[in-house]
Amino acid sequence: MIRRILLTVVVLMAFALVAGSCSSSPAAAPSESSADGVADEVEQQSEKVAVSAGEFIQSGDMSAPRVQHAAVNLPDGRVLVMGGKAPNFGTSHNTTIHGSAEIYDPASGTWTETGYMSIERYTMPVGLLEDGRVIAVGGRGVLTHALPDVDIWDPATGEWTAVASLNTARDEVTGVVLDDGRFFVAGGTNRDYGHIITAEVYDPDSDTWTEIAPMSVKRGLHTTTLLSDGRVLVVGGGKFDGPYMKGAEIWDPAADSWTPTAEMNISRASHTATLLGDGRVLIVGGRGKRNNAEIYDPAMDTWTRTPDLAEPRANHTAVLMADGRVMVAGGVGNRSSVEIYDPESDTWTPVADMLESRFFHVATVLKDGTVMIVGGNGKEALLSGTELFSP
Repeated sequence: MIRRILLTVVVLMAFALVAGSCSSSPAAAPSESSADGVADEVEQQSEKVAVSAGEFIQSGDMSAPRVQHAAVNLPDGRVLVMGGKAPNFGTSHNTTIHGSAEIYDPASGTWTETGYMSIERYTMPVGLLEDGRVIAVGGRGVLTHALPDVDIWDPATGEWTAVASLNTARDEVTGVVLDDGRFFVAGGTNRDYGHIITAEVYDPDSDTWTEIAPMSVKRGLHTTTLLSDGRVLVVGGGKFDGPYMKGAEIWDPAADSWTPTAEMNISRASHTATLLGDGRVLIVGGRGKRNNAEIYDPAMDTWTRTPDLAEPRANHTAVLMADGRVMVAGGVGNRSSVEIYDPESDTWTPVADMLESRFFHVATVLKDGTVMIVGGNGKEALLSGTELFSP
């Protein structure tokens, strides 16, 4: 690790000689005299990089690589990561499925293992419940392509507890915590890889799943977004190799009814959906080399294209940053590139590349506005590393 940091310092010093006064990095504080002065200097240079805006730096590694895992921001500012796949560590399968979870502490840049779920899983939806617990729902297991199993993690004990199972086993499904505290899931893929039309909600107070009105069509590889008014927008979907869907619909929890929306301009699956600060929803990319994006306005029931992205993206990440812009990172095709969308100017701007190319990774925004990216498929291997971006 020190060798890597030293290499980074050398590159930065070389850049500084060329750029001169263009550098915006603050000066490092003087180190105290010690027998370990070289290490102190390296540590200060690392801190200097950490506060530099507009670039990625490395942080601590997870205990094991993870891909198609999930992450939740905890109320205290830490991040819980759970499940996912890893390389084969002596199993009879080509990959290992994680039942483990671990917590990232931004204050120290370190990961700490926590409790194990009741079953190994990946491609599952997760959410932060109103009482601070975390729910993980369905997904794919070691031998089963769709799971009905549901676990809840308690931050007070660091342990997972199996709770009531889904009415329908679901894989490749998305979910959201509703305004009333219940957890919503719709669609997904069943054990035979068929898409599902049904939807259901979990009540943590009664530990029960209740089927609600079904969607108008079966969906998998779609997105689910909680709108500002408490309704739920479900967008697109399709099979891995197509066809993909243009359609979207909205579920109203007060009426338990679905209403079809206007169709997107482009059919999409494995895209991202991000709720903007003004209540609109940004849809980005998708399978089939989609390098375009569009915005849904629920007040007008209209879709509006944005300018195209610099690169096509699918199985990428998109997060709403603290300043209201949206960062889109990575994607299938071993992409390390990153672009930021500004809804005020309706423009995309490429920024610094990630240190590793990634897809099937996770991204989240920390309390200080830093964007954290962790895990995923890398160019040559599955990844355990964490990267931080300061806007």
